[in-house]
Amino acid sequence: MKLATRNNLRVLMAEKNINISQLSEVTGISRNTITNIYHEKNKRIDFNTIKTLCNFFNCTPNDLIIIDKQGKGA
Repeated sequence: MKLATRNNLRVLMAEKNINISQLSEVTGISRNTITNIYHEKNKRIDFNTIKTLCNFFNCTPNDLIIIDKQGKGA
C-alpha cells in the first residue's frame, strides 16, 4: 500500500480569506515556506510550522495534513 500526503492549507486560507503574504506576516513563517506548502512542493513540514499554522487556524494537524491510502486494494 502506498501513502500519499497532501495538505489543506489552501482550504484553511480560503476560509479565513487570507493570502500567503498576510499569513506570513501574521505567523512569522517565511513567505517561501508558506508558498511551498500551499503549492504542495515540499517533502516535509517542520513541527514548529505545523504548530504555528494549527494555532493560527485553530485546528489540529489532522485538519491540516491529509494522508491518502493509494494503490491496489485501497
